[in-house]
Amino acid sequence: MNLKELREKNKLSQAAFAGTLGVSGKSIYLIEAGRMKLSKKLSDRIAEVYGEVIEPAEKRAKAAVAGAEKRADKAAEDAAQAVLDTEKKLDKRKRRTKARAQADKPAVEAVAEAVAAPVETAVEAVAEAVAAPVETAAETVAAPVEAVKARRGRKRAPAPATIVIQSPLGGEITDAEIRARIGQADAVYVRVDRNKAYWVRGEETGEIDLW
Repeated sequence: MNLKELREKNKLSQAAFAGTLGVSGKSIYLIEAGRMKLSKKLSDRIAEVYGEVIEPAEKRAKAAVAGAEKRADKAAEDAAQAVLDTEKKLDKRKRRTKARAQADKPAVEAVAEAVAAPVETAVEAVAEAVAAPVETAAETVAAPVEAVKARRGRKRAPAPATIVIQSPLGGEITDAEIRARIGQADAVYVRVDRNKAYWVRGEETGEIDLW
């Protein structure tokens, strides 16, 4: 409690309060305004008359600073603890996520294998089914050329034969036209029944419509 609070507690004016203590009203005014220090003699007088200990402003200020520093230290400790708690939670969550990913990895790989197997099988089946008719057609077309070459006794290599593929529904297309539409490819497979030409280029595959 300070001097002003004690005075107001007793509902006294500065002049009346000063009269009870035997000092001038000006002294009370200056002390309350912080322009004059509270003397030990006046502090003892206050304790004698009112039974209250009024500490000097400097002591109260030091106490206030000490209290503020203590609260600031406590706030800093609380903040540091909050950071540590958050880091622990994040680390725990990271470990849990990693463990879950490792546990799910076999399942993901199994799904990938299960999906890849039918795709690879289908590509191989298409390749085998298409390759045979194309090879047979090439041999059928090449046979007369070889026969003519044998009859004429020519030694030069025959010109590449043009393979014409006919659709059961009508229409035809040559192998050169198919290659022109596909571009560079490692292999080309033709399925007349599906109206498709499938191509393989490295690890890439694709298809085009014939008609």
